[in-house]
Amino acid sequence: MKKAATIFEHLAHITNRKKDWNSLSDQDQKSFVPYLINRWLSMNPDLIEVVNMFQQYTIGPLDKKHVYQLYHDILPANKFYMKYTKSKKVAKYNAELVEFISRTHMISKHEATDHIDLLMSSVRGKEFLNRFIAQYGKSDKEIKKMLSK
Repeated sequence: MKKAATIFEHLAHITNRKKDWNSLSDQDQKSFVPYLINRWLSMNPDLIEVVNMFQQYTIGPLDKKHVYQLYHDILPANKFYMKYTKSKKVAKYNAELVEFISRTHMISKHEATDHIDLLMSSVRGKEFLNRFIAQYGKSDKEIKKMLSK
């Protein structure tokens, strides 16, 4: 049994190969995901405005077949280079602070970061966080270090 088309094969089908929707196998049609197509096409600076303009239609109102047909018809028959742009993982907060909140609340580090985000968004939240850390016997110097990046 043949595997379903990958995201890269779908991109090639709507751009340089210009393969008709009806010529795709049922498995290939099922593996076509408009969200992923939009995401990959938007990585190309020349296509980002087009993708943005059609996104309101491609995610929701139109079914897969019509999204495929739309991109198939409007995109030129060219090979496109789409470099994947991923976010840089930069620690938002001091690791010691995240670990401290995670342990004291018995939550994941991701949830701890969300809590810290909420507290750091206001002056009162920052004051609360300061007092909370102090309740666990941390000195002003340690608190200052924890709250710095």
